[in-house]
Amino acid sequence: MTSNSESPPAWTSREWDLINVTEVFKHKPGLMKKAEGYLEALRTSLREEWASQANLFPDGTDLVKGQIARGENHNGFPFISLDLPQKFSKTEYFTGRTLFWWGHYLGFSLIAKKPDMDTYLRRLVDKRHEERYAEIYLSRNPTPWEWERNESNFVPVSEPKNDGLRDLVHGLQYLKLIRFFPLSDPSFPHLDWVRTGTTVYRDLIELVLD
Repeated sequence: MTSNSESPPAWTSREWDLINVTEVFKHKPGLMKKAEGYLEALRTSLREEWASQANLFPDGTDLVKGQIARGENHNGFPFISLDLPQKFSKTEYFTGRTLFWWGHYLGFSLIAKKPDMDTYLRRLVDKRHEERYAEIYLSRNPTPWEWERNESNFVPVSEPKNDGLRDLVHGLQYLKLIRFFPLSDPSFPHLDWVRTGTTVYRDLIELVLD
């Protein structure tokens, strides 16, 4: 009896070349460990930055411990992240998430939600056109946990008109601001994660909190 099933496709030369690449897997643990060290140093810097400023933040916000997490498959790529400051509840969150996403970027983001979003929006509307916020992006995805950088998910924070900005944030029921540092940028290997991250978070906090 002859089988009617088709044979699987043959390997392409490109596929075979990739299968034989082992270098990245050998070095990946060390590279991720190095990234974790940068995030640990950033955590220390942020603790010191906010040691005397707890009154600025929503009640119950963790400004000391935070959380470093690793994952192997965000849209197919490994990542490591730091959450600090950190506050999560059923009705409110206020979290700074630093994300190192393999092959994509290092991002410093602020994610905020509470019943009265207007308290964040008033300051955001007034300050978002300042020069230091020129590279800050605003999420417009239905979920704050989408990180793919494209026009469907993010828009420059200075771009929407005031009413459009308010409508967007009220519709989403959360606010997420982020600055991206693409790994493909030739200057990225020289980026000071600690100094840059501390500065970005200082700016983001001042953008939404009095």
